[in-house]
Amino acid sequence: VVQLCGISPHPPAMQWLFIHQNFPGQFRDLVPQILQRGDQVCAIGSRQLSGGYEGMAYARYTLQQEREPGRLTDPDLEQNLLRAGRVAAAARQLKQQGLKPDVIVFHSGWGEGLYLRELWPGVPLIAYPELYASPELMGHGFDPDLPPASEGVRQALKRQNFMALAAIADSDAAITPTLFQRNTFPEHLRGRFQVIHEGVDLERLGPNPRRHIRLNPDLMLGPDDPVLTLVNRSLEPLRGYRQLMRALPALQQRHPRLHTLIVGSDQGSSYSRPSSHPRGYRGELEALLGDQLDASRIHHLGTMPHQELIALYQLSKVHIYLSYPYALGWSLLEAMACGAAVVGSGNAPVSEVIQHGHNGLLVPFHNTAALADAISDLLEDRSQAARLGAAARRHIEQHYNLTSSVEHYRTLAHSLALS
Repeated sequence: VVQLCGISPHPPAMQWLFIHQNFPGQFRDLVPQILQRGDQVCAIGSRQLSGGYEGMAYARYTLQQEREPGRLTDPDLEQNLLRAGRVAAAARQLKQQGLKPDVIVFHSGWGEGLYLRELWPGVPLIAYPELYASPELMGHGFDPDLPPASEGVRQALKRQNFMALAAIADSDAAITPTLFQRNTFPEHLRGRFQVIHEGVDLERLGPNPRRHIRLNPDLMLGPDDPVLTLVNRSLEPLRGYRQLMRALPALQQRHPRLHTLIVGSDQGSSYSRPSSHPRGYRGELEALLGDQLDASRIHHLGTMPHQELIALYQLSKVHIYLSYPYALGWSLLEAMACGAAVVGSGNAPVSEVIQHGHNGLLVPFHNTAALADAISDLLEDRSQAARLGAAARRHIEQHYNLTSSVEHYRTLAHSLALS
């Protein structure tokens, strides 16, 4: 089933086709900026698209979740192949409507670009493979709480890389947002990559020293309140949720007015293996720490709309970003863009963005005492926090601003289209 929007009969400066099963995904801010520059964009995805993309054509495909019996022994791989076929069918209908893209950009993680070359043989393909999966990226050998990766896990990760390898082999170029993520791929493939981050919208994200947030009818937090923040899609070990919770008893004792605001779903986990606790990692940590925590000053906010997240970053006195060596999340760069003082884990890719003592502080991922000390130092030394926050904002302006990212994407696309 494909939901189609019309194709403009007027030739654009450049016609883009973006493909992402969760569109817009990483291209959330990039696509509107490309449209503003006079190019035309069509997109293919599997979700219902909401507003904010005026002037863009969109094709939506649906994916049956049930397996077809007797096909393959790996349900994820089978679903990726099914998805590739659905995308090809949507693209074929767009072609019949008159779509002639000058360049195609696709996230390769779910197999969506597998059959595109046959549909538009001369059109440049740009793959977006985020990572080359390995046990180390999932924390095995990095997080002492994890056992060694089993043979089954290692084999599953190998299969997970099939789609990225196929996409790179078939594409004219590939993009990763960080140097670390590029370097997870085998060395002989790295020359195919461009390191281009999608960029941060600095017109929407910036400091607001007068920010207030009302958490409930009895609690309003403002510029004079010590506020600690953590923002992730899910509350999971890979993004340091356990480390923060373990640091909170000491922090709450040192700072009686401290409020900790935690954003993320406590249902399931994004990248980590699920917790054995019935209430997930949140329930696990609350049961472990018990009355060591003052629950009235810890606010689990679930997931939030992006505009409310921006307000949270602006209110934050210290923002925490801890991660396994994995893909770089947006919350780090967005908090820095809002001038928050950041404490991050001293490993890639975080250390690719934060220079310790210059635009943030770095601590070992596993050292809970060092984490508590670094947070406490910034809460007590507001001049240092302000200096680091201002330097963080400048760093995003210089290296991750959306305007430059769009131009890098457009330059690459034009060079491939003209070659």
